[in-house]
Amino acid sequence: MEPNVLTVDAVAVRADAPVIQAGRGTGPERTAERPAPPRARLLSPPSTASGVAAVGRAMTVLGAFRPGDTALPLRVLAARTGLYKSTILRLLASLERHCCVKRNADGSWSPGPMLLHWGSLYTRSLGLEALVPPVLDSLTEATGHGAAFWVRTDDERRICLYRSAPPRTLRVAVQAGDMMPLGGAATGRVFATWDPGMGEEAEPAPAVAPGGHPVVATQGSRDIDPAAVSAPVFQPGGALCGALTISGASERLWPEAERVKGLVAEAAAGLTRGLMG
Repeated sequence: MEPNVLTVDAVAVRADAPVIQAGRGTGPERTAERPAPPRARLLSPPSTASGVAAVGRAMTVLGAFRPGDTALPLRVLAARTGLYKSTILRLLASLERHCCVKRNADGSWSPGPMLLHWGSLYTRSLGLEALVPPVLDSLTEATGHGAAFWVRTDDERRICLYRSAPPRTLRVAVQAGDMMPLGGAATGRVFATWDPGMGEEAEPAPAVAPGGHPVVATQGSRDIDPAAVSAPVFQPGGALCGALTISGASERLWPEAERVKGLVAEAAAGLTRGLMG
C-alpha cells in the first residue's frame, strides 16, 4: 500500500465531518476527518399537564394555612394536604425562592411576604381603597359593631377585603383577608340574591321602599357571629361589587337591628353612587 493513500477500509468517512485541505507546498491534497464536536442536548420542557399539576399542588400547600395559623410544621402540612412530605418539601423550596413562604428556625413554615404583595395588588385593582375603609369606620363608630366589606371569590367562598373593629373589642372574629363559606347568613344571602353562582337560581330580593336601598338581616346563622345586617354595593352596569356587613353578638345587635339596617342601607347606597353603580 502506498504510504500516503487512505483507503475506504482505513477510514470511515462521515457525511457531516469537516473536510480539511492541506495548504499548497505541503504535498498532494488530501482529506482528513476530525470528529464533530458534541452537540448540546436540548432538554425538553415539562409537559403542560405536569406543570399545571405542580402549580395545583403548590396552591394546595398554600391553602393549608388557615386564619390564625402563624406557622405550621411539616407533619401538619402533610396531614392537611394529603401530599407526601418529600413532595411538600420540594414545593416549599420553590415557594420559598419566590417569597411565598418562609422557613422558621424551628423548621416550621409561615406564609411569606409575597402573598401580602399579591393581596395588595388585588385590592388596589378593585379601586375601592379610597372609598370603603372610611365608610366602615363611620359605621363602626355609629353602631358600636364591627363592619366588613366582602367580595365573592367563587361559587362557595367569600373573602373579607376590609374590616373595621370597635376600639374596645377584646376578640376580633374576622380580619381583612379571611376567607369563609358563603353561608346562609346576611352576607351569604346578599350574594345568593344579587350574584348567584353558576347554575343557581337567585333568591328573591327583599322589598324596598321607593328610593331606598335593599338590606338583609339575619339572626342565629353562626355561633361566633350570630347576628348580621348586610347590603349589596353595586358597580357600573348594576353588577354586584360586594356586600357591606355589620355583625356582632345577637343580644347586642338584634334589639337595634332596624336602626342598624337603615345605617347600612344608607352607607351601601353611598358606596354604590361613589362607584357609579
